[in-house]
Amino acid sequence: MIKSHTIDKERWQFALAGLTASAPLMAAVIRKKNFAGQGEQAAEQYLSDIELAVCAMNYVSEFAADSVRFVSQDDASFEAALQKLRDLGGIR
Repeated sequence: MIKSHTIDKERWQFALAGLTASAPLMAAVIRKKNFAGQGEQAAEQYLSDIELAVCAMNYVSEFAADSVRFVSQDDASFEAALQKLRDLGGIR
């Protein structure tokens, strides 16, 4: 069964505050781990991606909270949808 719901403006803003607060901490972890010798570059890319997400979340919270819908479905429906995508060559 497929269900959909919206999230109110205040919840978007709460999530945005959490993302903004945690981004520098995650970037520091990425720098420290220095995966494949690319720690600084990966941290900067991460922060750039977060900046984009923050812009999108700000827009949604201010102008589109009632329009953005989240769709959920049971596992069987999800697996059936994935199989259709696989059959069409959309995913592996």
